[in-house]
Amino acid sequence: MIRSLKNIFYYLFILPRTLKRIRIINSILDELISDVNKVPEWRLITKKSGFILRMTQYVEVHSLLDFSLCGLANSEISSKELRACVYFCACLPLYDDFFDKNNLSAKEIKALMLAPESFDSKSAVEGMFIHLLKEVYANLTNQKLFAYYFEKLFYAQEESKRLMDSSLSLEEVKHIAFEKGGYSALLFRSILSHEFVKGEKEALYQLGAVGQLMDDIFDLYDDVQEGLNTTATKYHNDFTPVVEFYKMEVLSLKNLFFKLDYDLSNKNKFIREIMLIVNGGTLCGKQFLEAQKANNNIFSIQEIGREALVCDMEKKSNWLKMVRLSIANA
Repeated sequence: MIRSLKNIFYYLFILPRTLKRIRIINSILDELISDVNKVPEWRLITKKSGFILRMTQYVEVHSLLDFSLCGLANSEISSKELRACVYFCACLPLYDDFFDKNNLSAKEIKALMLAPESFDSKSAVEGMFIHLLKEVYANLTNQKLFAYYFEKLFYAQEESKRLMDSSLSLEEVKHIAFEKGGYSALLFRSILSHEFVKGEKEALYQLGAVGQLMDDIFDLYDDVQEGLNTTATKYHNDFTPVVEFYKMEVLSLKNLFFKLDYDLSNKNKFIREIMLIVNGGTLCGKQFLEAQKANNNIFSIQEIGREALVCDMEKKSNWLKMVRLSIANA
């Protein structure tokens, strides 16, 4: 109760600071979009329905994370670090198309990750991806570390193709989710120049895992329709265990970060900031449980329908709910 009261005070400062950071992030993103739109073939990509929104969401969420990770270490994110982060986030909407539609060997993919400047593009998507990735590498302090985690993430994503196998156990599905999310978080942390402290890699891995679990909850309806086997699809007519598992992993995340050898005030600030993101999963889970209750306490996506299972974080009302959740549990 006392911490929740303190949180009200702290969020009066955190929310305006977050909005200021988003404006800084979007100024770099606007420059990036203007740059790529100079190439007609790339402009056709950015003009596709939903592409800019998807890119903006990737950029804002992950760039805010790197802002917070710098604050945790009592440092300011540099212009080069932020630029590398924004440009890499902008690569992500292209990432799936790039690797799914190109028959590159593992050796070729590794070479591309280490030295994108040595590749000649064979398609518009490939060319835009390589252009953005070159700018990422140009602004990195530790290219080798970034390439290492980039490769780890690629193989984790390759492993995630097994999720089409309905016979996978819950533990196998969890492992795939944790590897994909964990290495994603470590990849974004590798953009920053300050050294890891003891236990930070484990905490970041857990942060990424929670992020992947959150994605699984948000994507539940579409994943079920596509036959994907995720941590959120194994609900057996009751979504409660999925929500409780998510809450448990969030608690583990907080505990791991509080153990790190950083200043306590910076750890508190970091937790309060990331809970504004993490509570998106909490809010979505609550919405699904409400839909279950309205359906005679049976969780069936066929009976409940897609509309009740879409948690739109663009809605102001949902943002306000997420802030209230953060005040209560950060």
